[in-house]
Amino acid sequence: MPDKLKITLKTLPKQLSIAKNMENTIKSLENNPDNPKIISKNGFIQKFENYAHNIGIDKVGYTKVPTEFIFKDKSILYENAIILISEMDKEDVDMAPSDQTQEMGVVTYDELGKKTNDLAQYLRENGFAAHASHPAGGFVVYTWMAQKAGLGYRGKHGLLISPEFGPRQRISVIFTSVQDLPISDHDEHSWISKFCAKCGNCIKKCPGNAIIEGIHPETGQTRTKVIKELCHGCTICMMECSFNKINYDHIKNRILAGK
Repeated sequence: MPDKLKITLKTLPKQLSIAKNMENTIKSLENNPDNPKIISKNGFIQKFENYAHNIGIDKVGYTKVPTEFIFKDKSILYENAIILISEMDKEDVDMAPSDQTQEMGVVTYDELGKKTNDLAQYLRENGFAAHASHPAGGFVVYTWMAQKAGLGYRGKHGLLISPEFGPRQRISVIFTSVQDLPISDHDEHSWISKFCAKCGNCIKKCPGNAIIEGIHPETGQTRTKVIKELCHGCTICMMECSFNKINYDHIKNRILAGK
C-alpha cells in the first residue's frame, strides 16, 4: 500500500525530483539501442547485481511479467523484469504517524527512483534495452511482482513482507530485453499467509479502516483489499505489522512448528 505523498516545505524538493525522474523513465526510452541484445554473457548478470548493490540497492530479483499484474491503462515494452528493493529506515517507520516518517518515505521513493533510472541506463550502455518503472507510480503491481520473484510475500496490508526488512521496503521494476534472467519459481515465503490469517494487526490498527476483508466471489477464499480512498498514508500498518516488530525467522519457526 503506497503512501500518499504529502507535500511539505521539507519534502517539496524531493517531490519535484520524483516528478522529474518519473518523467525520465519515459524520456530515457529514446536511449534504448536499435537492436538490443537479448542474451547476457561473461557474467553480466552478476556484474549488474554488483553495480546495483554498490549504488545502494538492497535486493534484486527476476521474473516474467504475468499480464494480470499489468494495470489496465498501462503497457510495458518487455516481459522480462528485474525487481529492485530499497529498505525503509525502521526507526523512522516506528515513529508513524509523523512528519519524520513521511519525509523518510519521500526520500526513499526519490532515491530508489534515481537508482532505477541509473540501472536502466547501465543496461543500455551494455547493449540491452530497458524500460524503468518508478517506485512512486508504475506499470505493474509491485508487491505481486516481488512475490513472484521470490523476494517475499504479500501481507494483508498489501505490502511485501521480506525476510530482511519485514514490510519496510519500497519496490521498483526494470523491464528489459534480457531473456536469460536467473528467474526462480520457488515459493519459500508462502507460509506468511498462514500467519497473516491469524494476526490481522494491520486491519485492527488502521485508523482509516482502509484494509477490509471479504470473500472472493469465484474462489470462496477470504481476501483483503486496501481502499485507496480511505488510506491516510500514515504508515501505521507498516509500523504495526508483526514482521516489523518480531524477527522473521522467529515467526517462521513458530508457524512451521504449528504454534
